[in-house]
Amino acid sequence: MNQRTSVLVVLLIIVVVGGALFVAFSGGKQSANGCRAGETSAVHKATIRDGKVSNDHIYGKVCDTITITNKDAMSREIAFGNHDHHVPYDGVTERVLGENESFTITLDKAGSYHWHDHLHDEVEGFFTVTQ
Repeated sequence: MNQRTSVLVVLLIIVVVGGALFVAFSGGKQSANGCRAGETSAVHKATIRDGKVSNDHIYGKVCDTITITNKDAMSREIAFGNHDHHVPYDGVTERVLGENESFTITLDKAGSYHWHDHLHDEVEGFFTVTQ
């Protein structure tokens, strides 16, 4: 084996061992919200169509996800919290969705929460998160 091949083998071993150590000592955490890589979680969906929200109250657990989809021809400005008092959830305070656009949040803290279309606040939904 020449010197170049030896160096490549050593680097490969360092990468593999380093990755294994990272997973072992970080607990396999996927992100700061405490959800672990490979952890099974439920996927919830809320769809806005004709100015109404399907599945307007979602019950989930920490590490589940919610995907909000806008099927209306008009844009929707999705905001968390009450109208004019927006608060971030999973790092999102507001998100504009055009027709057929979606975004997904990870349920990262327990409690009951509200979201709405900031431009048409009668379009709204709720989600309750348990541990």
